[in-house]
Amino acid sequence: MRSQAIQLAVLSTLIGVTGCHAFHIGQPAKNLVSTSFSPYHKTTSSTIMFMKEDQEENESMLRNKNPIENMIRTSCVGLALFSLTLFGGVVDVEITPSVKFQPPFASAAVAPLADVGLREFLVKDGKQFLRLSEPTSLPQATLPATLNDQGRVAQEAIELVKCRLEQVGFSGKTPVWNAALKEVNLAKSIVSTPDMLKGIEGNNKKKAADLVTETQEILEKLTAAVRSQDIKSTLELQDKAGDLIAEIRALSLPTKTLPYEISDEYLNYNNNGVLPTLRGRATVSVLLEKAKGTFTITNKDGSTKSDKQATLTMVLDGYRAPITSGNFVDLVQRKYYDDMPIFRTGDTLVETGKKTSGQSTRKIPLELFYKKDSQPTYGYTSDDDMRATEAFSLPFQSTGALGMSYDIEDEDGVNSGTSEFWFLKWDQALVSPGRNTLDGSHACFGYVTENQDLLEQLKANDKIVSMTVVDGSENLFMKKK
Repeated sequence: MRSQAIQLAVLSTLIGVTGCHAFHIGQPAKNLVSTSFSPYHKTTSSTIMFMKEDQEENESMLRNKNPIENMIRTSCVGLALFSLTLFGGVVDVEITPSVKFQPPFASAAVAPLADVGLREFLVKDGKQFLRLSEPTSLPQATLPATLNDQGRVAQEAIELVKCRLEQVGFSGKTPVWNAALKEVNLAKSIVSTPDMLKGIEGNNKKKAADLVTETQEILEKLTAAVRSQDIKSTLELQDKAGDLIAEIRALSLPTKTLPYEISDEYLNYNNNGVLPTLRGRATVSVLLEKAKGTFTITNKDGSTKSDKQATLTMVLDGYRAPITSGNFVDLVQRKYYDDMPIFRTGDTLVETGKKTSGQSTRKIPLELFYKKDSQPTYGYTSDDDMRATEAFSLPFQSTGALGMSYDIEDEDGVNSGTSEFWFLKWDQALVSPGRNTLDGSHACFGYVTENQDLLEQLKANDKIVSMTVVDGSENLFMKKK
C-alpha cells in the first residue's frame, strides 16, 4: 500500500507540474481546445489538441503569475488526476516535451449527406423525378456537363427554379428570385443552341424544332414571372417548361429499346420464360370508385366537385424498371386489375393488386436502379449489396410513387413480386428522403402524375374499376422461349 501511495503521489505531482503548462485552469474553454465533432463537418475522427499559440500563452501566463498561485494550480491538477486514478481506474496520460496531449483517435466514420434529389435540394414531385431521370446520358449521378448532355443541363436548371422557391422561400427574398432567374437564363441559352437537338434524327427533327419554339415562348413568360416575383405564374410556367424540355430530350432516345442489355438470367427468371419488358415509358389511366361516400375532386382552376368515381394518371418508367414495369403493363392489358379492391390503407401506403385464390401470376426479381449505375441491378437489396447509402433514380420520395410488393415468407423472398403493388402517401416525417426502409428493398417503377390527392381519400374496399394504357403500349415486349 505504501509503495502504491508513493507511486500515486509521484504521478500526481509530476502530472500536476506538467499540467500547469498544459491546462488553462479557470480560462475560457474556447481558448483551451480546438474541436471538430459536428457530423456536418467533413472529418473522419474527433480530435482535441492543444495549439502552439495556446502553449505559448500558457507559458507566458505562468511566468507572470504569483508562484503560490502556480503551486495551487499544480496541486489542483495533481489532486484531480490522483482522484481519477484512485476512483476511476488507471489514467493513461502521455507526457511529451512539447506539452501536447493527444487522446486516442475515435474511429467514427461520418456518413455522407444523403442525395435527396438535385444537388442540395429535395425533390418531392414524381413528374420532376421522371424528367430528371430520362436516360439521355448515364449514369445519372455524373454531372451532365461532364457527359456533354446540354439538354440535361437545361432540365436541371429549370427544376432548380421550383426547388429553390419552395425550399428556400420566396416572399420578399430577392436573392432567391435572382438565383432562380439565373437558372432560367441558363436554360434559355441552351434551348436556343443546336446542342438541344443533338441526337435527334429523321422525322423527329421537325417536331423537335416546333417544341423548341414553344419552349422559348414559355421561357420568356417564365422570365417575366420571375422578374415580377409572381410565385403562382412562376410555378405553372416552370412545370410547362420542364415538360417541354423533357419532351425534346425524349426525341433523342431510340424507340422501343433500352440503353443497356438485360441478362437472359433475369428475363427468364424462375424459368418463367416469358417475362415482359417495357422499353420506354407508358401512361396508365386509373378509374377509381368509392365504396361509401364520394371523392372530392380538385379541378385545374382550383374549384372542386364531388363524385363517386375519379381518375388518376400514372407513368411507368421502363427505362429504370423495365421488368417490373413490363410485368405491370402486361397485367393491365390483360384486365387483371379491373374491379380490384383496395385491401389496405395506412399512414403511408395504399395497397392493392392482391391475387385471389386460384389466380396464377409470374414471379419477377427485385429490380433497382442506382443513380451511379448505367443499368438496373437484380435480386439483391441495397443492404445485401452493401450499397445502403446510395441514391436511386426513382426513389420513394413523392406521393404517388409506385412500389412492387413481395411475399417475405416466400422462398424467393424479395424476388417474389407478382401483381400486388402499392401507392405511397409520402410523408417526410415517416419516410425520410434518401434514408428509408423502402428504397433499396422494393422496386419503384413509376409515379402518379395527376390527381395524387385522391390517394389520401382511398379507404379499404374502395376499388379500381379499370386500368387503361393510354400511351406507350407499343413499348411492351415479350421474351419468348
